[in-house]
Amino acid sequence: MRITQKTLYDYGELLPEICQASMDENLEFLLLLIAAKTDIERAYASQCNNYSVLVTCFEDEPDDYKIVPHDYQL
Repeated sequence: MRITQKTLYDYGELLPEICQASMDENLEFLLLLIAAKTDIERAYASQCNNYSVLVTCFEDEPDDYKIVPHDYQL
């Protein structure tokens, strides 16, 4: 369970990243970003821009994400 990469995406960056993942044909990452965007929208509705997504990529496990405040830093 070794972490290979952590990336922070602001809510506003999710849609362009979803489009890029669809062009790259990376289905697993595409579904992860769509799920993260949907979760933010369901949980925070009009305050979506105040949140970001922290995506953690693992060496031998599926990628994971957490919703964090917009001012979160790695």
